[in-house]
Amino acid sequence: MFISASTLTESPPPPLEQCKIGMVPPFPSGFVLQNKWRPAFCRLANFTLHEQMYTCLYDKMIYLMGDSTVRQWYLYLIKSFKGLKHFDLHRTGLESMALSVDLQRNIRLQWNKHSHPFVASRFYSVKDDFYVSEQIDKLDGGPHYVIVICLGQHFRPFPIHLFIKRVINVRKALKRLFLRSPDAKVIIKAENTREISIDAERFTDFHGYIQYLIVKDIFRDLHVGVIDAWDMTTAYNTNSVHPPENVVQNQIYMFLTYIC
Repeated sequence: MFISASTLTESPPPPLEQCKIGMVPPFPSGFVLQNKWRPAFCRLANFTLHEQMYTCLYDKMIYLMGDSTVRQWYLYLIKSFKGLKHFDLHRTGLESMALSVDLQRNIRLQWNKHSHPFVASRFYSVKDDFYVSEQIDKLDGGPHYVIVICLGQHFRPFPIHLFIKRVINVRKALKRLFLRSPDAKVIIKAENTREISIDAERFTDFHGYIQYLIVKDIFRDLHVGVIDAWDMTTAYNTNSVHPPENVVQNQIYMFLTYIC
C-alpha cells in the first residue's frame, strides 16, 4: 500500500492567549527574539500607539514596592509618559520614596523602598521605612489599585530563613488585601540577575536563584501576575543588577499587558 506523505498536513498551534493575572509561567518562561521578550505561555499586548499605553495607566493608583530595580520602572515611566510629573519630596541621602502624578489622567505613581535589610553606601531617612507587608496593609484597595512587589537583591548576603519569613509575611498581607479588595491588581516582579565582579561570595546569583525559586513557590497559588525578570535578564545576558533600558522596557510592556 502506498501512502503519499504530501497529504499529511500539520495544523498550526493555536494562538496564545494574552497575558493576564493568574497565569503561572512555565520554565523557561520565554525567550528573546529580535530584541523583544516573547513569553512562552501568553502573548503581550500590541502597543502600536503611545496613547494605548496611557490608557492602561488611566485612573490608576500604582504602588511600586521593593528595591532599586523597581525604582528603575518608576524612572522609565516618568521618562516615557510626559504627563507624569515628579513631585520633589525633599528626601535627604539615599532616596527612599518617590512620587509622580498625572492630574489630567488621574494617575498616581509611587515607589517605596522595602525595609531592612537594605544594603547601601549612603544614609537614608527611616521616616519612610516600612516593611512591604505593612505598606500593603495601609492601602484601602479597589479596582484602581495596582501593586508591584520586588524583593531579593538586598537579602542575598543574609540567612535564607530571613527572606522566607519576609516573603511569607507579604503573602499574608496580600491575602488580607484580597479579602477586602478582590479586584486589586498585584504583580510580582522576580529579581534580576546581576554582575559577579562585586563581592561575589555574598551577592552572587547562586543565592539569588534560590530566592527566585522561593518567591515562585510561595506566591504560586495567589491571583497575581508574575514578571519573570530572572529569565528575562538571563535571556538578554545583561549581567547587571540594573539592566539597560530596552530590558526594562520589555518588563514594563509585560506589566502593562497584565493591567490592561
